[in-house]
Amino acid sequence: MDYQEKYISAQDGLQLYARDYRPLKQTARSIICLSGLTRNSKDFDGFASSLKLKGHRVVSLDYRGRGKSDYDTDWTNYHPRIYASDIFHVLSALGLHGCTMVGTSLGGIMSMVLCVSAPGLVHSLILNDVGPDLDEGGLAQIISYTGNGSSVVDLAEAVKKMKSHYPDHLDFEDKDWRDIAQKTYKLDNGHYIPDWDIKIAENLKESSASEERKDLWPFFGAIGERPTLVLRGESSSVFKRETFDKMLNILPNISGVEIKGVGHAPTLEEPSSQSAVYNFLARNH
Repeated sequence: MDYQEKYISAQDGLQLYARDYRPLKQTARSIICLSGLTRNSKDFDGFASSLKLKGHRVVSLDYRGRGKSDYDTDWTNYHPRIYASDIFHVLSALGLHGCTMVGTSLGGIMSMVLCVSAPGLVHSLILNDVGPDLDEGGLAQIISYTGNGSSVVDLAEAVKKMKSHYPDHLDFEDKDWRDIAQKTYKLDNGHYIPDWDIKIAENLKESSASEERKDLWPFFGAIGERPTLVLRGESSSVFKRETFDKMLNILPNISGVEIKGVGHAPTLEEPSSQSAVYNFLARNH
């Protein structure tokens, strides 16, 4: 493996899993990778390995209820406030601060939240297909499949399901679909099931009803003068172009790139994504 596996206790004792990609000699800033709602640390494997070669220490983690982290018996703990505490505990245990946060979707929101709750952790941000305004139509689709725990018999069926969940990924080839299916499903008693706790959807439904998630602009403003790169999938069903454009006109040290032929969200392994990320990191080491 190209990484060390770490298990770290959250404040409530729940075990959280992280992958720690450590170069032989660290010559560049540490990077923290935070995934989307139902995603996990596996999403960043190729991305993290390439940055490790450039001298970065890269840590990617599984939120509670995803991947190899423990599932919570109380679904109300699947909440951004708890996620922020979990991330803080993991990074503190690993001795990390002043990092570049790479956040996809929910991970981008958490990166912004950390600018408020633990500002010393965040030096700079890469927000991947996410902003302070969420498209409710795209979000409703995500909530729908998040709560669907139905199994499939093989990876071919898993690929079919992934294609229905991500219809805006126009440039994906068969190998891309198979790769994302392998990172999304796990084998359990001869069937493939989602690699997340479907009870995550319960808190999403509750927050939707209470409109708790509506105004995220104050968290975006908390980024302040930190260097920030925003990536947007050209055909994203979640991250509107109007929001993307508005964001680029607010903060002093922000730049953005739209990734063609991609929906929600870029994998960060597209050539245009890699070029944007590498140039950003070189400028803000």
